[in-house]
Amino acid sequence: MKKAVSAFFLWWVVFPLAAQVDIELHGAVETFHALPFSRDARLTDSRASFTGEVSAYAGDASAFVSLSAEYNGASPDRSGFSLGEAWADWGAGGFSLRLGRQLLSWGVADGLILTDVVCPQNLTAYAGLDFAGSRLAVDGVKLRYSFPVLAIEGVWLPLFTPAQLPEDPQNPLHEIFYPTLAMNGGKGAFIANADPPRTIADGEYGLRVSWYTPVLDFSVMGFYGWNDIPFVEKRLIPAGIELTPEYGRTITTGVDAGIPLGDFLLRLEAAWTGGGRYDRDRSAEETAAVLLGGQTDDPVVKHNLKALAGIDWNPSGWTLSAQYYEDLLPDAHKGGTARSWRKNGISLRAAKGFFRETLNLSVWCYLDLADFDTAGSVSADYALTDALSLSLGSDFFTGGIDNRGTYGAYKDLSCLWFRGIFRF
Repeated sequence: MKKAVSAFFLWWVVFPLAAQVDIELHGAVETFHALPFSRDARLTDSRASFTGEVSAYAGDASAFVSLSAEYNGASPDRSGFSLGEAWADWGAGGFSLRLGRQLLSWGVADGLILTDVVCPQNLTAYAGLDFAGSRLAVDGVKLRYSFPVLAIEGVWLPLFTPAQLPEDPQNPLHEIFYPTLAMNGGKGAFIANADPPRTIADGEYGLRVSWYTPVLDFSVMGFYGWNDIPFVEKRLIPAGIELTPEYGRTITTGVDAGIPLGDFLLRLEAAWTGGGRYDRDRSAEETAAVLLGGQTDDPVVKHNLKALAGIDWNPSGWTLSAQYYEDLLPDAHKGGTARSWRKNGISLRAAKGFFRETLNLSVWCYLDLADFDTAGSVSADYALTDALSLSLGSDFFTGGIDNRGTYGAYKDLSCLWFRGIFRF
């Protein structure tokens, strides 16, 4: 009887459904090694990974799953299995509904975060990564309705996903995010277990409305969420310094636009964020006195305004782009924060394919105009076959005047890297 029921189920249920579903399988096997320029520095990155992707289509519905496995000898905390995306999608009559773990991208900025605040970053690695490759998928619901010249997109994330931080002391980025304070007899710093918000009331919500016209693409957005990168609160304990990640509510609203101008594309974007948390303007001695007095090194809450103007040009197979960026804390000039009230900079990108796109060269650089610190990368990618490619590149960081600036802390992480990847 059981065999008969099983045969009936396979013949009348499973086989017809399978016949109506189109399935595609894709994947990649990658090896990557990053060698620091400093002889005494630790190996920046050394990993072997596999990524598998499954896409399924059945009428107006589809689904997508991506999985990866990685072994990392330089940063053991990054070894293991992980789920990239896993979502189901349905669309009909202008409506589309996507449920599950997904990547979302808002705004028009290239490599800078203004309105693109839905997905957090993976900050455990940097070498050889582009901006899109550093994003983490979020769990939630996306509902979109498209008119001929208008699209409305709503997002609900019932579970907050924070940025992934380099908590393993063997990770080269660990000391940048969790600096050890030389006090209390030279004892170290310890990361406290602080879970991010997890209740249903701690969800995140976003709305984006976009207009599409022949002369202008324009969007306005709002997002109520949490600061993906926590403020690290410091407290003195008998064993040393306890570092506690603290998350706080933020709200972001912004606009972006793309304007075609002949062979050029002008990109504009601006965002205001309320509820940002920043370090107080204290010297190391003042911080030590606060902690030794039994107090915590709590943050200063400030509002933040960012704006960007960029232009793209594609002459004779080249891809050229330039951006100017402003990052302001409007009331920080009154004092109280370690960060200056204004940070501005420019970014440049150039890419070109040769030999029928077999060889691709690219370079990117960001220059901070306040402290003149820099970050950048240069790479060459050569396709041996349609499936196998080899890449050689370098990531570089320099400190600014008197070694000031954000990227001065990364200068010892400048490296030369090699990648081999097989796609199928």
